[in-house]
Amino acid sequence: MTRNKTLLLFCFFALTACSSTTPEVFVKPANTGAPSAASTPQTIAPPETESLIPASYRDIHFPEFQYVAPHPKESRVVISDSITGYVIEDRTLPLIHFTVFFRESTIPEKIEDRAALDILSTMFRRGGAKGISAKALDDSLEFISADISGDLSTFESSFSVDCLSKNFPEMLPLAKKVFLTPAFEKEPLEIQKKSFVNAYEHRYDTPGNVLGALHAYVNYRPHPRLWDANDKEYKAVSQKDLVKFAQGKFAPNRIIFAISGDFEKDSMVVLLKKYFAEWNVEKIKSVKPEPPLEFVAKPGIYVVNKEITQANISMSQPFVKRPHPDYYPAAVASFILGGGSFSSRLTTRVRSDEGLAYSIQSSVENDYDDVGLTTISLQTKVESAPFAMKLIFEEIQKLAKEGPIAEELSLAKKSLIESLPSLFDSPENTTLIFAEGEMQGKSFDHYLDYVKEINAITPEQVKAMIAKYFDPAKMSISIVGPADKLKAVGPFTLIPLDSLDFRR
Repeated sequence: MTRNKTLLLFCFFALTACSSTTPEVFVKPANTGAPSAASTPQTIAPPETESLIPASYRDIHFPEFQYVAPHPKESRVVISDSITGYVIEDRTLPLIHFTVFFRESTIPEKIEDRAALDILSTMFRRGGAKGISAKALDDSLEFISADISGDLSTFESSFSVDCLSKNFPEMLPLAKKVFLTPAFEKEPLEIQKKSFVNAYEHRYDTPGNVLGALHAYVNYRPHPRLWDANDKEYKAVSQKDLVKFAQGKFAPNRIIFAISGDFEKDSMVVLLKKYFAEWNVEKIKSVKPEPPLEFVAKPGIYVVNKEITQANISMSQPFVKRPHPDYYPAAVASFILGGGSFSSRLTTRVRSDEGLAYSIQSSVENDYDDVGLTTISLQTKVESAPFAMKLIFEEIQKLAKEGPIAEELSLAKKSLIESLPSLFDSPENTTLIFAEGEMQGKSFDHYLDYVKEINAITPEQVKAMIAKYFDPAKMSISIVGPADKLKAVGPFTLIPLDSLDFRR
């Protein structure tokens, strides 16, 4: 006992001594040429700061947010009438990021071509090239920690190079060889075919994948762009098929590139002019316009039967093709309804108040090629699906009738505008944003106008957009769950799982 008392007394006096000692601060001396006193502790009194501390976090004031997005013209260069790009120096690390976009479509003319076109996108990179085998290409890139990748999408093709800046001059001709003189070796082709077959066989293993397929099925009419290949068609793809569909790809009809990294801008522009001048692919004189996607326009509830405990739900209706005057007010309206995370009405009502869903959100599709969709999506217990849907419809009707309160509208505008810097958080992302924007036809002042457009949105516009684009009577509602337990959601059409593939 005596020993414990002694220990306690020692701790008490030690703490008392520490708390009563005036703090010592080491002050770095000014560089005056006088002998340094940096090692001498100087005692200073603590500043009187109590009057500067707010009584509540609500009293903390921040400076007004001021951000001006970079302008595309600051980094835009013109190589020729059909080749433009964005170039930004970044000496932070000895790296270069280079992406080239080609405006060209990859759409099958008949359903049997779908499988070959799917595989073709990966085989440019994985199949080797003229003068270099697939294995040698992999080894060469791995040895210098570099990467080459490519993609064929519906309306554009692209390839990218990521490497150390010292290796960039040798990577340029290698990328050209990979994408203009592909070998499509048989061994890598067999590997890719097996990968696609495996993906096909497991395409409906998860409720999310089923919901995605059902969502497309109930919203769109048959179209070549939506065709799905099957396992037999993937297995039948030959080297000859790939050679056939590769012809004419990556042609200089319209090229927009993005490059950032450790280089001198003027020298890089000279190098790229020479590079693209030798891009020997015959131009296609005219590009056949592709017919747009068409909507089924048949509202209702559609269910795919799957024995799961969580109902996966998606509600959609046709929206707009950008540019369109309704896009910005609809984006603000969606943020208030369900896009603003925990500040949104749907999250507050369905998740926070009722505990029916971990995540619920609304969105408006940002599409420059087709008419997009507005969507509300969530997962909830099968038993609570009818009640969750009822709450969603109530919140839609309430917002369409009463509009947002001032604080909601202010927060939505503030959040959308203050997310703008995240698009330009690196030179790489900045060049890519500008290149993709020009490919889509955005104006050079797009991101300056964005702020003005968002700030100009009124409560009346929010009401109008909710009523127009989130109308329950016009929605196609897709649900994946046990059909026998979903009868309370109302009359629905049961869609067989094996009918979801677009084979029409």
